[in-house]
Amino acid sequence: MKEQILAFSLLFISFSLFAEGKKLHQPNGIKNSSNYFVKKEEKNFFLLLEARKFGRGEAILFRLTPKDKKWIHENFKVFWMGKEVILSKQGNSQIGFLAISPDAAPGPMNLEIQSKIFFVKRGTKQYQIQLEPTKFQVIQKNQTIKVDEKFVTQELSKETLEFIKECSKAKEVAFAKESGLQFNDNFKLPLERIHITSKFYVRRDYNKKKGKPHGGVDFRGKSGTPILAIQDGTVVLARPMYYEGNFTILDHGNKIFTFYMHQSEMLVKVGDKVKKGQVIGKVGSTGMSTGPHLHLGAKIANTLIDPLSLISIAGIMEESGEELASSKK
Repeated sequence: MKEQILAFSLLFISFSLFAEGKKLHQPNGIKNSSNYFVKKEEKNFFLLLEARKFGRGEAILFRLTPKDKKWIHENFKVFWMGKEVILSKQGNSQIGFLAISPDAAPGPMNLEIQSKIFFVKRGTKQYQIQLEPTKFQVIQKNQTIKVDEKFVTQELSKETLEFIKECSKAKEVAFAKESGLQFNDNFKLPLERIHITSKFYVRRDYNKKKGKPHGGVDFRGKSGTPILAIQDGTVVLARPMYYEGNFTILDHGNKIFTFYMHQSEMLVKVGDKVKKGQVIGKVGSTGMSTGPHLHLGAKIANTLIDPLSLISIAGIMEESGEELASSKK
């Protein structure tokens, strides 16, 4: 069994909290899915955190379940690294999603829960999560990736620069959308057949020039292969872009977004409501691409994360989460 130690503090008193590694069901064909989860029983509630690991670039499911039903409608406030987390009511619980930046500095990360049910000074409980070491792959210089020179040159026409600026603004507007949580089930993979060709946050060179870390996961696919929405959501962007090619962004609510790049064809438009598993486009090689593939990305609260960490979470459904929250060793 995997273990990870988390530090818990309440009113300056230190305790120990353990994140147990438990073999959950393998979601959507992901092999060797063994997630960490934290179960904490407090006087008035159960706290559950689930993650593939507590490391940089990861998503964490947060679930708080009051013991007494009279507190179900209590206005809990949760802060992750000083920023308020958007919560949604699900059955008897409140759930939210936390993001660990891929650029997070080493050291503890702070989780704070505020509520009048705590009957303690300031009505606040504080937890600290110690990050697991995370190493992202670095592609050697002699393995540089060859792309069209127009994507790496500094000498671009005025029209091209204006188009790039327009694309950037369109992304900014799309990722600023706010909506309530639009799903209550686990995420799924974006293609029927999965072969990952580039992992999240790989650092690589393009045309022998240093590139930015890879902001998503690349999946191999023949041109025209159907792309599936990995979760219910609303289309907030669907258009050609300079670097991303044919580009689609889905809003899943609570500031959770997924995006799909380099498509040969987009099959949805802005405003469309889509269901998990719905075909939203086709694999292609548009934009800054070396061949047909799908680049899948994800953001939570404007923080870029590994989309596979979202797909790996197995306890989003109410019955699964409540079972873990209420179980005891």
